[in-house]
Amino acid sequence: MLTAKPLSIAYTPDSDDSFYYYALEYGKIPFTGYCPTFISKPMSVLNCDALSAKYDITAISSVLYPQIADDYEILSVGTSVGRGYGPVLVSKNPMKSKLENCKVGVPGIPTTGWFLLKSFFPEAVAIEMPFDEIAEAVAAGILDAGVMIHEELLYYPKKGLQCVMDLGAEWCKQQGLPLPVGLNVIRRKIKNKAKEQICQIIRNSLEYGLKNQQDVLCQINKLGRGVGGKCTERFVEMFANADSCMMPSDVRTALRVLFCQVVDLGISPNIPSIDIIEGCSEQLIVQRK
Repeated sequence: MLTAKPLSIAYTPDSDDSFYYYALEYGKIPFTGYCPTFISKPMSVLNCDALSAKYDITAISSVLYPQIADDYEILSVGTSVGRGYGPVLVSKNPMKSKLENCKVGVPGIPTTGWFLLKSFFPEAVAIEMPFDEIAEAVAAGILDAGVMIHEELLYYPKKGLQCVMDLGAEWCKQQGLPLPVGLNVIRRKIKNKAKEQICQIIRNSLEYGLKNQQDVLCQINKLGRGVGGKCTERFVEMFANADSCMMPSDVRTALRVLFCQVVDLGISPNIPSIDIIEGCSEQLIVQRK
């Protein structure tokens, strides 16, 4: 009898990531051949952990990938994609078009939200802090503005804040492409056949969630802003969908554009090769594009 192999899977404590993995984590579908350990940490922490290849599979900010490409490949499942939306810059009071000397809260450096702020408002002073504390800090006047991610994208108006710029929407408009906000990556040292198998198993988990959406939403509704926030269902629709099941061709194109911009801003010295684990047959890939 073969011994199940240990496998560490790290994701953010937010409703979309939990939606991806619910079926696997709670035994709704089999994970044959593996004994997975699930770890939940904020994206800023996962980005830091990925620099030392701490986990076998991990969620990361897309802009981090050029720095970890030697250790990880990209999974075609689990990508968070903004189609005309993404991280949002918000403030309590109306702001000028420039943010010189303005203190702006960002959910980690580097994160895609921070990258977009740096791209559109290079004069802003980025202040790194937990993503779910930024809105409160802006509302209290501690920060001049803040970059919203996760369910904060939908919740910030309830804190009396207003949109300065939908950074994700502006990026999509300028590039004519969807914005790959976050990626799922897998360690290169895992054997190729195993990587394909794991990718498909994760896809099976996400597809279980999409087929049993209301049941899964009821289970994960306590995450993010919780039931009272009334954000979970809409947020999951935005970032756990067909784009997440199989990365489309326009998202792959967008990754190349994004990585070039990351290099141009000096965040990474090189544009990496984009190695993607598909996890299914070529015929199915064509059908899903």
